[in-house]
Amino acid sequence: MARYANAWSDKWLFKLNASKCKTVFYGRNIDHGYKYSLHSAELENTPTIKDLSVIFDPELSFSQHCKEKIKAYAMLGIIKRNFIYLSEEAFVSLYKT
Repeated sequence: MARYANAWSDKWLFKLNASKCKTVFYGRNIDHGYKYSLHSAELENTPTIKDLSVIFDPELSFSQHCKEKIKAYAMLGIIKRNFIYLSEEAFVSLYKT
C-alpha cells in the first residue's frame, strides 16, 4: 500500500509532508496495529482528526467538534458584550487571539 501511495504522489508531482500526515481508522473489526508509511516515514495513528475545521472521532459522533464550536461561540459572546465599542479590525484581532 505504501509503495502505491509513494508511486502515485511521485507520478502526479503531489508532494506530501509525511510529518504532517496522520492515519485514522473508522469501522468495525479494524486492525489498529497496522502501520502506514510514506516515503519511509511511519505515519502517526490518531483517534481523532481535524479536517477543514471539522473534528472527526472514531464513532463519527461530532460531539467533540460541537463542544469546540460552543466554546468558540461563547468566547465570541463574551467579546461582544465586553468590548462593544471596538472597531471591526480590533474585534477580529481580539477574537483571533
